[in-house]
Amino acid sequence: MTDNVYTSDVTVDQATTAQLAESIRLREERIAENIDELVGRIHPKVLATRAVNKAKSEVVEEDGSPKPEIIALGAGAVLGVAALVVGLSGRKRG
Repeated sequence: MTDNVYTSDVTVDQATTAQLAESIRLREERIAENIDELVGRIHPKVLATRAVNKAKSEVVEEDGSPKPEIIALGAGAVLGVAALVVGLSGRKRG
C-alpha cells in the first residue's frame, strides 16, 4: 500500500493519518501550481505581449513583410479621408 492517497486505491475510511496528511499536501501543491499558472496567464505584461503578437500576426507575414491586404486597406482609408477633406473643403459656405 502506498502513502500517496491521492493516486492510490486507499479510501478515506482506510487511510492512516499520515496518508491523509500526504494527500492533503499533494492537493494543496497541485492547487498552488494551478493558481501560479493562472496568475501567470493573466499578468498584464503577458496579456499585452499576447495582444501585440496577435496584432502583429494580422498585419505582418511570417517572413516579416507586410500583408498586401493590410496595405490596400490602409491606402483605401487614407484616400477615403482625403476625399472627405477635399469634399468638405470645396463646399460653398453660405
